[in-house]
Amino acid sequence: MERLSLEQIHGILLDIMLDIDKFCKESGIVYSLAYGTLLGAVRYGDFIPWDDDADLIMPRADFERFVATYPKDGRYHCIRNTVSDKEFYISGFAKVHDPHTDKFVGSRKYRSHYGVSVDIFPLDPLPEDPQSRHAHIASAIHYGRRLRCLGKRFLHGSPLMMLESRLLGRHYLLKKCEQLTRSINPQDTNLVGVLMGATGYQNVHPKDFLDEPGSILFAGHEFLCPKDTDAYLSQIYGKDYIIPPPENQRQGHGDPVYRI
Repeated sequence: MERLSLEQIHGILLDIMLDIDKFCKESGIVYSLAYGTLLGAVRYGDFIPWDDDADLIMPRADFERFVATYPKDGRYHCIRNTVSDKEFYISGFAKVHDPHTDKFVGSRKYRSHYGVSVDIFPLDPLPEDPQSRHAHIASAIHYGRRLRCLGKRFLHGSPLMMLESRLLGRHYLLKKCEQLTRSINPQDTNLVGVLMGATGYQNVHPKDFLDEPGSILFAGHEFLCPKDTDAYLSQIYGKDYIIPPPENQRQGHGDPVYRI
């Protein structure tokens, strides 16, 4: 197997993003660059130089339609709760990956059974009351972490979390995650955010922030983004998001990726 350089990973990620963009625009599916990918577009007009992944967000309805209709026989594969000999990925969010690549993850370097991939996160309604919202997101983080323990062929995480994940099982955890995403009536709130894949409490946005998406240049191509990119990035990273971190903090996931 050939180990891929960061430059090669960026090339594959961009090609996946272009394929997703083409499909979404042809299908009338709304998406947006998100997290470090949007930050890279604003700060560099490209990938953050040390980043090795890419992130998109979609309103829940668009996300479900994308996962259901993205071509299954194309060059790239959309995986979510996919369990097979060649592809194995269990999560509340989706990946579009290049099946001709693979990576080895974590200190044990176990094989992930998916390779270079773009993460796609659905946006779900959030409670407007701060305390209720905090509890809601905390539950999503709790179940999401345990679900991710089962998200590879080999359990990974703290011993107690691995034990709990094994005892509860993926069907129970997936059911709890689905219940969370459906528990808030969209008509009862003006807020949305990423629940499935949440790692913190700052991902809170007006529910109409993607109603009229803007566009932004990324690696020489136009992609969709929030109309107010400053408001989005400030909410996620703080007002100083444009300032790069110190050099000793400039690192990606660092997991080795191979062409197979």
